Amino acid sequence: MIAVVNVGTGNIRSIFLALLKVAPDEKICVTSNPAELKQAKKIVFPGQGSMFGCVEKLKLNGLYEEIMNNVSDRPFLGICLGKQILFDESEEGDSLGLGLLKGKVVKFDRSMDFNNNTCLDFKIPHMGWNQVRIERDHQIFKGFDRLINTKGSLSNWFYFVHSFFVKPKDPKITLAYTNYGQDFTSVVAKDNIVATQFHPEKSAKSGLLFLKNFVSWKL
Repeated sequence: MIAVVNVGTGNIRSIFLALLKVAPDEKICVTSNPAELKQAKKIVFPGQGSMFGCVEKLKLNGLYEEIMNNVSDRPFLGICLGKQILFDESEEGDSLGLGLLKGKVVKFDRSMDFNNNTCLDFKIPHMGWNQVRIERDHQIFKGFDRLINTKGSLSNWFYFVHSFFVKPKDPKITLAYTNYGQDFTSVVAKDNIVATQFHPEKSAKSGLLFLKNFVSWKL
């Protein structure tokens, strides 16, 4: 069973349908039940919107303890908010995360100095299609080319909607970067955890292959 964690944020139905499409023989369970999470062989933590109060919601429905106890022994995919919450803290309301990955979540800032140039078109949130630059080999990017815009390879374009991005303490966990005024970490991977800032469920063929790779990922 693949468990999709439901804390009431984002379009859970989209990721549920995308997983059904790439894994028709798997049981996909959208849940806020700790017992179901414990039984899952893979966990997907999607989310969209504010990180503020998310940990408290997990504690209230009993999911916090199950995630902390079970995240280390099975494939885990965090998406957007589900990526950010894995880190220590966020600038958004001085929110605390789960602390499973070391680092901080920070907000895009229009006053950032982009190579000493003023970026008049820099808009927050970062919304729309953008490319990822894969830094190293990983099962989750099987079938993708590490070079972008390579003829004959699958497109490395994915769909983003976010105002905050992660700054990992250890750059070695960065699996891919994306440029939006500056390079930011768009995908992280450590041990059994993969987490992405883009939304694979909204990213057409690229996103479906990404999810298919997660479904077939064996530790």
